[in-house]
Amino acid sequence: MSNFVCLLMVASLLLVVPSVALAQQPQSAPVQVAQQPARPTAPAATAEEIKLDESTTLKAAALEARMSAVLANFALLQRQAQDLQQEMTKMLEERKTLIQDAGKKATVDVKDPNEWAFDNKGQRYLKVRRQQ
Repeated sequence: MSNFVCLLMVASLLLVVPSVALAQQPQSAPVQVAQQPARPTAPAATAEEIKLDESTTLKAAALEARMSAVLANFALLQRQAQDLQQEMTKMLEERKTLIQDAGKKATVDVKDPNEWAFDNKGQRYLKVRRQQ
């Protein structure tokens, strides 16, 4: 479960960090160019901007909206993963208490609750032997 959360965090960081870094870059002052005689010409794109035609602008806007939606989904998944992790932690604590209480009743020494597996057919916990 922890690996899943880490993967989600890395994936979300890969999407968030570049966009945040771009958003936080200071805007540079407009470059002043020596005035030349006025000629009726189309405005040229500077090195700091890219002019888009109407079709490309629509595609870019749609792409940016989809990227924002994916980022929002990653944030939601991250939150859900955190909630699931908290729920799993609570269940593990409940399981530990249950095994320890049952071990006291059966006069069995329960050193590590993680060494016990539930046998549904026999309605019991069995100690799992770990290979070393």
